[in-house]
Amino acid sequence: MTPVEAMGQAVAAVAAGLRQDRDALSILLRMTPDEAVAVAGGMLDLVHLLAKMVAERENADAAAVIAATAVGRSEMVQRMASFAIEIINSGGELPATVDAAEIIVGLGATAGRLSEVAAEQEGGSSLDVLARIGLGVAEMEAFEPPD
Repeated sequence: MTPVEAMGQAVAAVAAGLRQDRDALSILLRMTPDEAVAVAGGMLDLVHLLAKMVAERENADAAAVIAATAVGRSEMVQRMASFAIEIINSGGELPATVDAAEIIVGLGATAGRLSEVAAEQEGGSSLDVLARIGLGVAEMEAFEPPD
């Protein structure tokens, strides 16, 4: 799975979560461990992108936006937000040994909330925000060179 495909899967997972579409979310249960790690990386990329979108309108830093989004949320969401900030600030990638399921769930919740904030800023819905990102991902996939 390419990074672009992984981000597309992350966008689809967050949208399914916002719609409370259990059938669409069940695809996450059928992923191989390698696919889950790739989607976790895609979720990290999605959170970073959404945080930058929100931060730009608020004249803030993406890391501060992620941290603010996690305030008052579950311990796992707060821990995953801190993890994301650490990875983003270091310019690194996900470590090879991660709990992909925890990252997908924790950062998925953060991405969902960030998409809601972005929608409030833009005057649309969170699904509209995710649809635009999904369109961008599809366009990137179309122009991705074959392996």
